[in-house]
Amino acid sequence: MLEKSFLTYFPPNQLFMYSFYRFVGICSFILFTQILFAQTSSELLDSLKTELSKAEKAEDRSLILSELTWYYVPVSQDTAILFGEENIEVAKSIGDPVMLAQAYSDLGYANMEKGELIEARKNYQEALKLRYQTGDSTKIYGTITNLGSVYQRDFQSDSAMVNYLKALSFFERTGNDRNADFVRNNIGVIYLEMRNYPKALEIMQEVAEYRKAQNDDFNLAHTLVNIGNINKNLKEFENAEKNYLEALQIFQAEGGSDYYTATTFNNLATLYNAQGKSDLAISYAEKGLVLAEQVGADYDYALIESNLAKSYHDLKDYPKSREYYLRAVEHFKTQNAEDDIASMYLLMSPVYAALNMPDSSAYYTSAYVDLNKKLTEQEIQQLTTDLETRYQSEQKDAAIARQQLELRAKNFQVYGSLVLAVVLGLVGYLLYSQQKLKNRQLTQEGELKIALAQIDTQNKLQEQRVLISRDLHDNIGAQLTFIISAIENLKYFDPIKETLTHRYDSIANFTKQTITELRDTIWAMNSGQITLGQLSARISDYLERAGISTLGINFEFEVDKSLDPNFSMVSSEGIQIYRIVQEAIQNSLKYAYPSQIMVSVAQVGEDFQLEIKDDGTGFDESTIKPGNGLYNMRKRAEELGGKLEIGSETGKGTSVTLLIPKA
Repeated sequence: MLEKSFLTYFPPNQLFMYSFYRFVGICSFILFTQILFAQTSSELLDSLKTELSKAEKAEDRSLILSELTWYYVPVSQDTAILFGEENIEVAKSIGDPVMLAQAYSDLGYANMEKGELIEARKNYQEALKLRYQTGDSTKIYGTITNLGSVYQRDFQSDSAMVNYLKALSFFERTGNDRNADFVRNNIGVIYLEMRNYPKALEIMQEVAEYRKAQNDDFNLAHTLVNIGNINKNLKEFENAEKNYLEALQIFQAEGGSDYYTATTFNNLATLYNAQGKSDLAISYAEKGLVLAEQVGADYDYALIESNLAKSYHDLKDYPKSREYYLRAVEHFKTQNAEDDIASMYLLMSPVYAALNMPDSSAYYTSAYVDLNKKLTEQEIQQLTTDLETRYQSEQKDAAIARQQLELRAKNFQVYGSLVLAVVLGLVGYLLYSQQKLKNRQLTQEGELKIALAQIDTQNKLQEQRVLISRDLHDNIGAQLTFIISAIENLKYFDPIKETLTHRYDSIANFTKQTITELRDTIWAMNSGQITLGQLSARISDYLERAGISTLGINFEFEVDKSLDPNFSMVSSEGIQIYRIVQEAIQNSLKYAYPSQIMVSVAQVGEDFQLEIKDDGTGFDESTIKPGNGLYNMRKRAEELGGKLEIGSETGKGTSVTLLIPKA
């Protein structure tokens, strides 16, 4: 008989969370939102009504009324409409276009599920006007989608599809997968109504897979009902039954889903009627009838009555079939559902014939013909009105543009000019594109030449670095080594051995230190770029050598494991950091007399942190005269674009902390 396909709509929860954060100072809402989703539908509605009775501010009342409107739709559509109408008045008193738009949208949803499509369209259009003012693109296209659903319910599939495609393009472009899924579901329902079942099934299966992956059982159940309708129309009755029962199980498990349970009962009744299982159809239809009456779903109540009428007709219980058809007609009349009324008239005619009431049979046959003719005339009249409006508009434009002189000739001239303009524009665009492409190629060639020149320069610089480092190593290094050897030999020259040995040792040590620093410089020059791992290894090697040469002092080195050892830096930066470590440790050894020195490397926020800490005597920086060591360390930190912090307290040790922004 008549089945129910599910559309999906955009809920108010996004507004609720927006408003919640906006009014985060309201203590009652903090507790309220914590328990909101842990309750059954009945408990949720009771909690919302309790909160409404306590709410004093208009903003608080509007937020709660929005939720009550939405969550009452599957429970009692009449109650939902009452809350929605109250919310509009409250939102108007606030003067907030965001909250007023949501109030109109919530009421539009309740109107649509009630079958009041004119009111639904009016409220959604009001919401859309306000959302264009606030500029919330997601809400704008959500409302466009919901307007499409109203058109679809009113059998205006072309208008619905225009809205859906416009919204789908936006949601896909902005990566809003969830809202795009809602729109695809509704497009699938349009294909179902157009009886393009393969296309409808393809879209619905895609929607079902997405909702399964998101664990969105409630909306998955809607999709399963739609797939069941497709399978029923394809006469895949076993698959359709499986789809419906799976959806029914989800709806019955969800608290407060009586409305959707009722419509699924109706779809099962439709399926069993199609299979000739009238008794089974009646059992499900009667269950659906009870629930539809409880939630005030008048249109769906009428659909279920029509299914019961069909079942009793098939069982040849014509009096009962007539009773349900007459009841369905009365309910459809209250919904202004003239297409459904016409269908009832056509189906009632053979019932009256079977009851041996030929006059009544003829009456309903005639009523069907008259109503169908009226609907056809209305459709033609609407089409004629549209065409007439378009014609008058074209005539007005033509009168202004051509002053009613030589209409056809001037039309030809205008269209010829337009074609010529298009051709010239196309040629101009092609020439412009070609020139633009040539300019881009020239720019890219110039950039390539610059890049090649930079690479060549870098290669030459690297060659110079290698030559300089080789000269430093081969010439200056060899000379310093010779000086050390000569000094070592002079120490054993008896006439001056006793008096100059200390002086020789000092010169030799200075020269050895110079060689060490020279090697560090050569290492940095050869590298060009060094990694954090290489720098860490260099520091570790230095600490190991320091530990060997200074007995009684424990050296430790730690590198945060979260740091990437392959993180690279310019070699000049690496040697600056290394020199700061050397200077800090030498100062500690020279003045602090520590028993332990700790060097650590870590990341603090967005900064690279190097800390050298000892447990030595410490000092009060305000009472000492800073020497070259402290000045050099601060200067190096400044050249690195970082900051050097020195913390020390007499008797409690010293810490030198280098902070460098991590590029």
